[in-house]
Amino acid sequence: MRLIKLRETWILFVKEIKDVFQGPLIYILTGTFCLLIGWLFFNYLLGAGRLTSLNMTSAVIVPIFGNMNFMFLFLAPMLTMRLIAGEKKAHTIELLFISNLNHFQIIVAKFMASLCMVLFMLLFTVVFPVILHLSGYSDWGTVGSAYLGMILSIMCYLSVGMFTSSLTENQIVAAFTSFGILMGLMLLVVSVNATNNWMLGNIVQYLSIPVHYESFVRGAIRSYDFVYFFSFIGFFLWLTDRSLESRNW
Repeated sequence: MRLIKLRETWILFVKEIKDVFQGPLIYILTGTFCLLIGWLFFNYLLGAGRLTSLNMTSAVIVPIFGNMNFMFLFLAPMLTMRLIAGEKKAHTIELLFISNLNHFQIIVAKFMASLCMVLFMLLFTVVFPVILHLSGYSDWGTVGSAYLGMILSIMCYLSVGMFTSSLTENQIVAAFTSFGILMGLMLLVVSVNATNNWMLGNIVQYLSIPVHYESFVRGAIRSYDFVYFFSFIGFFLWLTDRSLESRNW
């Protein structure tokens, strides 16, 4: 029975991947992303050549990964907006519900398909570490932790995008709602400066995604950051399940 469920989930996952890569959106977003981040990397690299007080990590790695993460605040809602909203608009969501797939399988298959889209886009950024290696850079532990942190951070963005996509059949509304939630969570760290309450400030800061992401970029991997990321992802995927379940009420 477990193997049958995995096979059914895999079939939906493959279908999602085919739908994505047969359309133009993923290639347009990837091309735009590579163009912008490549231009930024080129400028950071030139600046690092003139900066003698900063090492390559501080001058290039930290800012370039910070910019990549920020770009996915805009890209993740566009990658996820059609996952469930598109099914609703095409009236194919009912076909999924009457199939042998349960809500958990549908959510996992679509979430993993969106993650594969992200990994496809990030694959082209591997050229940056290669260029740094040719320049004599050797702190690969920091690069590895930065990639890990960015993937976990983007998975949080995708989980929010899936949730908002399950609320409506309008893909534009889903994308803007997702972006609004993500931007609000990012701005939580700014609101810390508005309070003199130390405990409240720490709580608010803990809820902000960038605070946990930054430690990975600087090579500091902490257990409670993993707890935060997986709890965040699990919570919004659970909300997605509740949203799908509400159709039966």
